Formats: sequence, structure tokens, C-alpha cells
Amino acid sequence: MVRKATDAGLYSGFKVPEEVNYSLLQFADDTIIVGDGSWSNLWKIKALVRGFKMASGLRINFTKSKIYGVGCESFILEAAAAFLGCKTSIFPFKFLGFLVGGNHRRTRFWRSVLEKMKDKLGSWRGMLLSIGGRVTLLNNVLSNLPSFSLSFYKAPIKVINEIRKIQRQFLWNGVGDRRGISWVKWDSICRSKDKGGLGVKDVATFNQALLSKWIW
Repeated sequence: MVRKATDAGLYSGFKVPEEVNYSLLQFADDTIIVGDGSWSNLWKIKALVRGFKMASGLRINFTKSKIYGVGCESFILEAAAAFLGCKTSIFPFKFLGFLVGGNHRRTRFWRSVLEKMKDKLGSWRGMLLSIGGRVTLLNNVLSNLPSFSLSFYKAPIKVINEIRKIQRQFLWNGVGDRRGISWVKWDSICRSKDKGGLGVKDVATFNQALLSKWIW
């Protein structure tokens, strides 16, 4: 319905650039309607949602929905929220577990990613892990936790170093606050196994590979 309304010129989506028009983003049970911040668009959204309810028998839960504005005055957002019966919110917000609308060049943008890695370490506290067990968890779990955010944003070097520090601490010292000795250079640890390393993903290279995938 949204696509047909957009194609018919009744609804105005977000154009990047002029020839590319985004009006609807969906994943699983999440739906984001994107459009120009005009009263005409708001009326169209309400009409589309009403038509969807009449055709399918399913009602949108507006109390769980939020409206965001880019370059809009706060009173306009408040009026739009009252018109649609939803709530207003501000950027950045979380969608599918990662932040949208924040400045990924700042360290605080990555705070939730770092905290998630540290929380995962906390859940392993008290487990008697050998060096082999720590390598397995490091490769299969800990190194993959930030992959979702790394596939969309280029991490600053300070964040890269912080992730490496968490990985290095866990590999050599396990879970805990005690300090230990790093017996091998981290560059050697990140080499493939056939080259004498442990096959641990290097975060900076992994980040670059994930972003290059979009170009490919």
C-alpha cells in the first residue's frame, strides 16, 4: 500500500539522491515509514494505516510506536504525535540492537557495544576455562558481538583498541580483574592458524571487510 501510494505520487518518501526514494523499511515485525515531514504525508500515513486495518483486520499499536523528526521543530513533532496517537522520541535510537542517528565517530556511540562485551565476560565468571576454551569463546562469541555495528559504521581507533584490550585480557587472564602478561604479540594471535596464529579476528580488518562488502 505504501509503495503504491508512493508510485502514484500520493505519498512522498525520503530521496537520497533524487532518483532513489525510500518510503518503507521492514525487518521481521519492525516497520519504519520514512517520508517528508509534511501534514499531507501525515494524513496519508493515517489513511494507509486505516486502510490496512480495514483490509486485514489487524490494528497498528500506536502506543508502542514513535515518531522522529530530522530538522523539525519540537512543536510540529508534538502535533504530529497527537494526530497519529503515538509518542515522540529523539535521536539516536536503537533499531535491531544498534544505534541509529548517532555520531559513530565518537567513543560514547560505541559504549553499548563495549558494555555488551563486558557483560558477556561477566556471565562466564567462575567458569574454569583452559586457554583452548578461551580461544574458542573468543573466536566464536566475543569477537562476533560487535559485528552488527561494525558492518554499518567505521569504528574509531580508540574503540578498536578498547575491543582489542577486552579480547587480549580475556585470552591471557580469563575473566577477572587480575593483570597478566601477554606472552605473544596481538598481531601474531590474529594470524591464521596455518601461519602460526590462533585465527582471532583483527577488529580493524574485520570492520574494513564488513564495510567493503557494501561496495562489493
